[in-house]
Parts: sequence; structure tokens; C-alpha cells
Amino acid sequence: MPVERARRVLMLGTFGLRPKATLRARALAMAGTLSSADWAFSLITTPWDNPGDAGRRWSEDGIPVRNTRGIHPIGFPRVMLETARVARAIEPDVVHLFKPKGFGDFSARWFRRNLPVVVDMDDWEGDGGWNEIGGYSRLQRCLFDWQERTWPRRAQALTVASRALEQRALELGADRDRVHYVPNGLTSERFALLSKHARKPKAAAGTPPVILLYTRFVEFQPEFVVRVLATVRNAIPGVTLLIAGASASGEPEIALRTAAHAAGLADAIECRGWVAQDEIPELAASCDLAIHPFDDNLINRAKCSVKLLELMSTGIPIVTSAVGENASYIEDSRSGRLSQPGDPQAMARAAVDLLRHRESADEIGRSAQKHVQQHYLWDLLAPRVAQAYVKALHTRANH
Repeated sequence: MPVERARRVLMLGTFGLRPKATLRARALAMAGTLSSADWAFSLITTPWDNPGDAGRRWSEDGIPVRNTRGIHPIGFPRVMLETARVARAIEPDVVHLFKPKGFGDFSARWFRRNLPVVVDMDDWEGDGGWNEIGGYSRLQRCLFDWQERTWPRRAQALTVASRALEQRALELGADRDRVHYVPNGLTSERFALLSKHARKPKAAAGTPPVILLYTRFVEFQPEFVVRVLATVRNAIPGVTLLIAGASASGEPEIALRTAAHAAGLADAIECRGWVAQDEIPELAASCDLAIHPFDDNLINRAKCSVKLLELMSTGIPIVTSAVGENASYIEDSRSGRLSQPGDPQAMARAAVDLLRHRESADEIGRSAQKHVQQHYLWDLLAPRVAQAYVKALHTRANH
């Protein structure tokens, strides 16, 4: 009896594979984990945010990646034509759209005439979410909100990264059995890299602790971090803050430096800017504690922070805000500390407590590593994605 070929999945992106991490950390991680005799993957995307990749083709972790030559919104029919040509060559069985907006959305609507479509929601994109802070035109905001609102009723299946997005999909008309909760995870290789550095010994007496902030500056107001640091230093003099990461515009860093100067903390904060991914474990090992603040808003309730998973994997003790999926990743006082969002005093108190009780803090860090390894590796999460594909294929075949 002949062996059936692997079912082919065409993944559609809505922006470049870089500098954003979504397609690599989510789409390609799913594909790399599920690739087998049963499933084969290809990714095509439109790098409007990274024009240098326009038209490029390469293999990323064994997954073929194709970038359209067209990248301008006015030329979106050309993008759809390029995508359709790729699809004809691949002959996919399922289309998986990552983010229900932009270029990929238009192509997925075209493919939906003949193919089952799975839609991935990992952010609140429309009104109330990224529409409010994305710097989009009025026309773009109207389009993105319409795109996000109309897919839950139409997609054969949905993969959602948070409980907030799960609820949103249901409210927008999706049947419960078509919505698959798939939080972000880490590949086994990424986890091994992050966890390979042993935590440094307890700081010597008189050595000021260092707090790590690993961020893109989109989840909180910069002044909040300065207030946390000021309160911690009142209790433990000499504490410093090391910031790894940068914003897209540079404006949050200016606001942070202004607030730090006003508080007399300019010399207590070091900004490293963007750091390579392989530098994170060593940075975390050199620090005593990490803070991970979130404002309480729709964007943060809906998102699922890979950065928090990465920090947990290094074994560094963490204080994060009890917002959205953070409270799923972190079990308070066991795998980290949760603090009330918008309350810098609460975050500072938790940080001081961990810095003063190093042995229990180290145990919390080790517990966080185990929690990720036991619950949030893609080896464990990816089967849920395969279930979404099977559901989509079944739904399409029966309608």
C-alpha cells in the first residue's frame, strides 16, 4: 500500500521575519517542531518592515522561507499574485495565517475559496489594541479592525496565544471547538541555550545587586521603572538597573533618562540596547533579579510574553505584573513573584524581598526553569497546532 504524502501547510506572514520575532518564535517554532512524515511546511511573507529581504528565499531551521518582491500597500495585488504562484507550486492542504491583518490576510481570504484556513491570533490587533499605538493611518485602523473581527466566524480553525484572545475569538463568532489555545513556548534548543549558564554565587557582602530589565519598552511607562528602582534603593542602597533591549522609536529611552535624572538615578541605570539572543543567558546569570512590568491594558492582557519565558528559563528570580498570561506562566512565590499592575511600590517590595532572601529566590528561579521545561516547550504545545489543522481539514471536508 503506498504511503500517503505529508500534508502541506502554507504559513502566511504579515511582515518580515526580522526584526520582529513573531514569525521566528511562533510560526517557525511550530513548523520546526511538527515537521515530520505527517506535516510539511513553507512560509511566505511580505517584508514591508525590512525591504532588504524583499524577494529573498532561504531555509530557516529546515523550513523554506520566501519573501515577496512586492512590499508596498498600493501594490498588494502583486503580493497576492506572488503568493498564489508559490501556493500553486507547493499545493498546500492547509493555510495558516499569522495575524489577521495586512498582506497575509488578503491572500488568506483568496485561498479560503478552495482551502481550509487556520488563523493565528497572538495580539489584540484592532481597536483598543495595537490600532491605538501602532502609528497607523485612519484607513489602516479601519481595515485592520475589520480584518480581525471578521475572521473568527470564517476560519475553519483558530490558534490563539492567550485566554483573552480565546474569549475575543468566541465573542466575535467562533465556535468553541474551532478555537485552540496555544500559548507561546520555546524550542528545546532555545531552552537548552538559555538554561546552560549556572547562576552566579550569592553576591558577596557589600556588593550591590543588579536588576535586569529585558524589554522593547512597549508594555509599560518608562517612569514606572524609575519609581521601582528608587524604592528598591531606599531599602537596599547601591542597587543598579541593567536594561537589555530597545524601543523602535527611541522615545521611551529618552523618557526614562529624563525621569532617572529627575530622581537622581541617572548613574544607577545602564542601557545596553539591543543584545543578541545568545547573550541573554550570560546577562541573566550576571544579575540578581529580573523585573518584567506590564501596564493593565488590552494589549498586555492579550499578549503572551516570550521574553518572560526566556527569563524563566535562565533561572533568574523574576517579579512581573499580574496581567494576562503572566499570571499563567508565573505561580506566585513558587516560580516567581506577581505584583499588582500599576503599583511600583508593590513591585519594589517583592524585589526587595527576593534580594534579601537569596536562597529562597534561587529556589524560585530553579522552579521557574522546571515549570517552563514541563509545560512550555514547543514539543508539548505543538500537538495542539496539529489538532487545529486536523479540525480545519475536517470542517472543510464537511462543508
